[in-house]
Amino acid sequence: MSLRTVLKKELLWSRHRVVALLFVLVLLPGAFAGSSVFFQSVLPRDAPVAVVGSEDVSPDDRAVVEASLDLFSKPRAFDSRAAAFRALKRESVYAVVDVPPGIADPDVDRVNVTITIDGDTVPYREPSGALVTVVSRSLNSNLDKRVAVTREVRGEERRLSSYLVPTFLLMLVATLALAYLPYNLAREEAVVDRLRVETSLLTVLVGKLLFFTAVLAIPIIVFAGAAAALGYDLQVFAPGALFAYVVTFLALGAVATAVTFASRFSTTGRLANVLVLFFVFGFSGLVYPAGFFSPVRREIVRRVPTHYAVVLARRTTFEAVSTVAFAEWLAGLAVFCLLSFVPMIAAVRYYEVRA
Repeated sequence: MSLRTVLKKELLWSRHRVVALLFVLVLLPGAFAGSSVFFQSVLPRDAPVAVVGSEDVSPDDRAVVEASLDLFSKPRAFDSRAAAFRALKRESVYAVVDVPPGIADPDVDRVNVTITIDGDTVPYREPSGALVTVVSRSLNSNLDKRVAVTREVRGEERRLSSYLVPTFLLMLVATLALAYLPYNLAREEAVVDRLRVETSLLTVLVGKLLFFTAVLAIPIIVFAGAAAALGYDLQVFAPGALFAYVVTFLALGAVATAVTFASRFSTTGRLANVLVLFFVFGFSGLVYPAGFFSPVRREIVRRVPTHYAVVLARRTTFEAVSTVAFAEWLAGLAVFCLLSFVPMIAAVRYYEVRA
């Protein structure tokens, strides 16, 4: 066979797989190139921080502190410390700034401003030091008084290695749902028609999803054993974390199944699932908190359900937090999971009609 014949053969092959090649050569590179616009800086320059103060704090006092925070963050006013620290645990804000009374009063010679961060939010520890420096310089250069700005760390100062344990576990869950599950379904394509005769195809698929959900216990146990061996103080089996893993797998698994059947087990479907997997990795705030990203990407991350699964898994893994504190998140993730089965049912019905 001559080189010309081989090239002609490859050209004919590519003509029959135009859609798959478009995914690999156009959509995937476009997704990677386009995502670069969302990364604008290494340090978060407009991460939201909570501003609180006692009853003695005047509106002018708040305005002075918020003006200094505007240089390196996005201040958000809270009515109480309890609400501010609740937002800190949920990664809605990344620091709590206590406004001292009298900071705007020219008769007061010295005040103390305290910036509190959560020790579990490891990626923000270094940027918080920059925030303290910026606020201190701004206040002392613009006010005729001595302003002492101090940083306090709430809870344990966790290491990055232990911080990443729930992140890697959730990444594994997403990979199993969007990469391995479609591969497993594709291997059974030949027996799908026989299964339709013997039982309901939806019953088979639900059973498969439940089986793989149970199999998730193995990697979770492995992660828990590794964390214990490395001396990490983590609650890997926390109910909230387990709920996040299970709901994430079921929801993404249902989406992957829908894509697989809608594409009739084609390579295009598997590539589409990989594209969804990249989206989950890039827009769930898996490693860096949402406040680290540009405003555009931050708004996208806040609207992705898996983001809340990530935060829920992190928070309940790091400390013994009652799941009641995340009640609305639990309900929202449960609804998201149920809704994910709608396209799966529709895709299977479409497959059965076209078969």
